[in-house]
Amino acid sequence: MQVGDESTLSPWGARPKGPPEPLPRGVDLPAAPRTYTEVSSYHAHVYFNEDTAYRAAQLRDWVIHRFKVELGEWNEGPRGPHTTPSFYFGFANDQVPTVIPWLMLNHLGLKILIHPNTDDPYADHLINALWIGETQPVNAFRMARSAKASGGDIERIYPNTLPTVPLET
Repeated sequence: MQVGDESTLSPWGARPKGPPEPLPRGVDLPAAPRTYTEVSSYHAHVYFNEDTAYRAAQLRDWVIHRFKVELGEWNEGPRGPHTTPSFYFGFANDQVPTVIPWLMLNHLGLKILIHPNTDDPYADHLINALWIGETQPVNAFRMARSAKASGGDIERIYPNTLPTVPLET
């Protein structure tokens, strides 16, 4: 089988593109992919303003009654790399298949940044993150490229809520 021969036609009849273009000089790909086990947990940062704070409060209430999470502070101004008011909650890896789809369907029109917690907080917030709703600027200018090298640890979460409402199915 050759790229572009009859055996490689898609169901729509389109031929795949030829071999990939070579990388620009000086750009090297890693020898192997990173392991997903580098992720210790996740954060969801929910952004709001004066007009949407009531929606953020509703979403926060829904989350804490449905998920065992680490609920962070309600910030009415910029904090850390977050350039607008926000709150966050942390959740464990095993909750990813439930929390993320739930947020996709229940974000109430708010902007939500979801990022992994690894040894690279800069990449976690800017490169390896995903967004629900619209994106917005994140200022990671002074953020470390390695938590351990800067004297810290990979951020862990400590759940401080106890769900009382069964998740809708």
